[in-house]
Amino acid sequence: MNVHNIMESIVIDTVNEIFEDKRKEGFEMADCLQCRLDVACFVLNRIKPEYIISGRGLLHFEDNYHDLIQTKVDLVTLINKGIEKVIQTKRPYYNTIKISRNTTTEYLYNFPSIIGTVLMGENFVPAENISVSLLFENSPVEMIDNTWQNPFTVVKSTKGSYTFMPAPIPADNKNEERTFHFELRIEDKDYETINHFFEIHLKSEKNMVTTFSMNRTHKIEGLYLFPKEAE
Repeated sequence: MNVHNIMESIVIDTVNEIFEDKRKEGFEMADCLQCRLDVACFVLNRIKPEYIISGRGLLHFEDNYHDLIQTKVDLVTLINKGIEKVIQTKRPYYNTIKISRNTTTEYLYNFPSIIGTVLMGENFVPAENISVSLLFENSPVEMIDNTWQNPFTVVKSTKGSYTFMPAPIPADNKNEERTFHFELRIEDKDYETINHFFEIHLKSEKNMVTTFSMNRTHKIEGLYLFPKEAE
């Protein structure tokens, strides 16, 4: 099934519009990618989701024009409240995660976020305090910014889950296709090493994708850790 909360796209688009307007006015936090995401999360956690499963559902949502206009007005109010909140609680990444607008590369391969879980093979409970590395050609993959870690440490609060968002890489032409071969590696002194190989096929795009979206994810099957056999 493909279920999508249409409010995610509307909120993110509206947040970006407001930040772009503020950037032109000299707002100092307008180029902080994570600040935009913080504001989007602030808003999404305070509004009712609107789920659709098809293009017909989207058309039905847009048919109610007056409600949509009121929704946008309400979003602007919430977004401004979110900006005030972010300003009051500057995070460690403020002034470090900037949206890249000046790139010498015209076309890019934008990777989806990579999501999966690590479970204990003996009882199927989520793994804890385990490090998962994402590799390409046997080297760690660069992440899109420093809020995404590689390696990713699975802890109790993540319930066995890990996430990666690789940085885009250059392409020569638009709509150029390429298959990328990755490895997930889990090494721990108490468990058998896991080497999970997978591939992602991409088509190059004109613009860089800088925001997380559930519509752009690559889900990995569950990985299972087993203790090393006693020597």
